[in-house]
Amino acid sequence: MFLPTVAIYAAAAAADPFSFEYPGQTDPSGKTALTIVANQPLPAFEVVITGDDQTIAKKVPALKAGGKFKVAWKQKSSTAKYQLEIQGTELTASFSFEMIKPAAQGKIGTLQVKSSREDVVKRRTATYKTSFALANYEYKVYDSDGDVIAQAVVADKPVSPGGEFTVKWDSPAEVFMVWVRGEDEHGRFTEFKLVPWSVEIPHTEINFDSAKWDIKTDESAKLDEAVAVAFHELDALEKVNEAVQANITPKLYIVGYTDTVGPTPYNDELSRSRAKSIAKYFYDKGFWAEIYYAGMGERAPRVETGDNVDEARNRRALYLIGVENPPGGGQIPNKWQKLAGPRSRPAGFILPALPEHWAKARQERRMGTGGGAATEASGGGLPEGNDTPAKSDTNTVAQFPDEGGGSTPPPVEGEPGAAKKGCSVDPAPVIPWWLVLAWPLARRRRLSRL
Repeated sequence: MFLPTVAIYAAAAAADPFSFEYPGQTDPSGKTALTIVANQPLPAFEVVITGDDQTIAKKVPALKAGGKFKVAWKQKSSTAKYQLEIQGTELTASFSFEMIKPAAQGKIGTLQVKSSREDVVKRRTATYKTSFALANYEYKVYDSDGDVIAQAVVADKPVSPGGEFTVKWDSPAEVFMVWVRGEDEHGRFTEFKLVPWSVEIPHTEINFDSAKWDIKTDESAKLDEAVAVAFHELDALEKVNEAVQANITPKLYIVGYTDTVGPTPYNDELSRSRAKSIAKYFYDKGFWAEIYYAGMGERAPRVETGDNVDEARNRRALYLIGVENPPGGGQIPNKWQKLAGPRSRPAGFILPALPEHWAKARQERRMGTGGGAATEASGGGLPEGNDTPAKSDTNTVAQFPDEGGGSTPPPVEGEPGAAKKGCSVDPAPVIPWWLVLAWPLARRRRLSRL
């Protein structure tokens, strides 16, 4: 998660080895920094930054994919142009950028989302509040194929500090991202990426033996279907990442639930153990996202019952893919246990066939024609940025206004439950959870690999 002080994000394409994060302005004393992000595993190298009558040289150790190395210094001039050079046995890169010290006018303002999830997804509107005056603003709305489905530049409707403006679009296609850029009369600007991405993986619940959590051989076909669906979501996300020059990394979350038969502590532990078994099944199949699991036991029933009620619809599981931990509350736990970190896509991986009934539901969901599983997806892509990065500010993380409650899992049927827990469910969809991220400005740079 980027800190609010990060104003500019200069990113290479996903295929390039490096990305660079840097603020468009220093703090009042002149302190600033640039962070090198490894888009893939990198050997050790040296970075040299020259400018402002000084040279900053650092030796960078080998980095894992996603690893970061921060170079900090203090700027003397009010405005300074820098040249970054990277030299290594296998990699070389050159990158120019500019920094300014904040002048008397202070920091550039930010944008705040005022819309609810329903507004963005169903009503196709996104309202923002600005903390500083906007002379103009522009926007692009991306669907889950990475295509622009709406865009405009609005230059005749200035927005005063504390004022609001609304972006609207007509396409019923599944929204991937809403990108907004606002600029003041001095050319300073802020960018905001609204990313409501999470996908609920539709599935048929598996049955466990009484008081057991190991997955029986004759139940594995049900999980194989869910794994296939999840692999297709990962594959689609990689294609969208490429289309919009983003690097969204997904995470898988498995939640287990029980009915009220049996002691509450026992049900908590049993549901957690079963969620872990399902999560491990995904891992063993080569699923390359981060994987988390949790058990809600009987504390989040789909159907409210009394104690010791054998209610089949409360014996279920939830499979979610997202970018950050889903907000806890309602059907979603507040804490997760991590099973595995991210991995590379397996070498020679062949995408499994998508079950026909899920393929139709997925297509309907993406096209907005209804009737499919209720899943939502989006990510972060970036149009080319302004040539004066020192005069910008970018929101980094944001959420929709709190609407209360959590996601609602699907109705389930079957048996048994609680102390003799089982999960047997018709392939009904669940309502997904949501996240919003605002990603910093990305500017593509050409890097060369030796």
